[in-house]
Amino acid sequence: MTTEALARPVCTATIGDDDTVSVTVDGVDQTFGSMPEAIDFFAGTAGDLGRPVKITAYDSSSATQPETHLIVNEDGSVDADTSVPVKKRPARRTTPRPAKAAASQPERPATADAAAPSVVENPLNEAQLQAAETQASDEAAQPSVEQSPVAPSTTSNPSPEPVPVPQVEQSGPTTVQVEPGDERIKPRPEVKAEKTAAPARKGFRGWLNATFKANLAASPAEQADRERRARIQRPLETHCTVAVVQLKGGATKTTVAYHLAATYGRIRGGNILAGEFNENQGTLGERALAGSHDRTTLDLIRNLGTVTRRTSDLVRYIRPQGDDRIHVLASPPEGADRRRVDGTSVKAAHDVLASLYNLILLDTGNSAQASTWQAAVDVADSLVFVAQNKADDFRLLEATIEGVKAQGHTDKFTRSILVITNTAQPNGERLDQLKKYGESIGLAAVVVVPFDRSLQEGQDFDYEALNPATRRAYEEATAALTDQL
Repeated sequence: MTTEALARPVCTATIGDDDTVSVTVDGVDQTFGSMPEAIDFFAGTAGDLGRPVKITAYDSSSATQPETHLIVNEDGSVDADTSVPVKKRPARRTTPRPAKAAASQPERPATADAAAPSVVENPLNEAQLQAAETQASDEAAQPSVEQSPVAPSTTSNPSPEPVPVPQVEQSGPTTVQVEPGDERIKPRPEVKAEKTAAPARKGFRGWLNATFKANLAASPAEQADRERRARIQRPLETHCTVAVVQLKGGATKTTVAYHLAATYGRIRGGNILAGEFNENQGTLGERALAGSHDRTTLDLIRNLGTVTRRTSDLVRYIRPQGDDRIHVLASPPEGADRRRVDGTSVKAAHDVLASLYNLILLDTGNSAQASTWQAAVDVADSLVFVAQNKADDFRLLEATIEGVKAQGHTDKFTRSILVITNTAQPNGERLDQLKKYGESIGLAAVVVVPFDRSLQEGQDFDYEALNPATRRAYEEATAALTDQL
């Protein structure tokens, strides 16, 4: 059926750095979130025409396969377009140089060449994309390789002179001096390097690998994603508590606290709590998933004597958050008797919770004079300062910094980060000022979260509804925070 595909309409798919796909059909543009979505669109076009359509896919970030030619059938299946020759770039030399070149350059052992990183990013499997053409060319090329003159090897000389062997660099900064025949000539790569070199599983390249059983390397975007995840998953030596602070109400403290915790829950896993300890009613309990009860931090504080440092004792107080894999501990509603929610009780509750959770993220209140706020800053190992791209947020961010200084916690700045949330119409000049301010006071990182309609004030939290750019920003913020813990 693929032979029925014609050159018209002219269809292209250009893959962006964020793995979105810009599609053109005879010059008419559309954008899709992924290659499978674009393929569904092309399948619809093929259905309208009653025949397959040819697609040229462009991936500018690929050093070996910038163009891929495909045929999309009416049923959505995809075949390689073998009628179009694939542009090949010169392959890395893998055979010894001729004898005349060997005189000017010492022969390198084959094992040293095997350690070269050229195999990390391979072109698409040609036995599948260019079946007949590649098979014929390989067969024709094979004799010439076998007949190529080869430099004399040490095996043909019973008493060869010692051959100097260059240092072999491992994936880390360490180098090892080896001798001929030494087993260390092939050092075992680090686990992190193995993960980085794994074939693509996401985006256009991941789709090609899954569709054609190819072995394309991950795109720069996927490589960056893997690195962020590795940072978030880094082992911690002990429990850590993070307080999210900003003296302005409605400055995204609750949103940031929840989504940092949810990012940890989805990528890292483990016992993670998003807790709300403040002098006023918060919105964490309202925007998170509801529990089977309405108990709050006030109920926990009243019954601390019955909590025997077993997670089963907390079932009556926490609210599981489904796929986010975290627990939420909400503040009491307005009108509740809050006299027992003070700095002393917050520290007592934190002492119990710290023995049950690996990570705690505290959503705080709006008063630096409140004992609950001061207690949260005291018990925190790191702080997350937050601000929207607004003038009043900037002013109160400065006041928050002064409040932390007044508590004597300036030393925590180097272990803390600033998360700036953009508005629908961000002010570029003020955004630059916020970034420079965060850097000037010695914060470890400044991360900007783009405007996201799914995070409008008052809406329930839904991690799945976040834009890809918003997810990446929260992953970067979580990774930057983990770097300091």
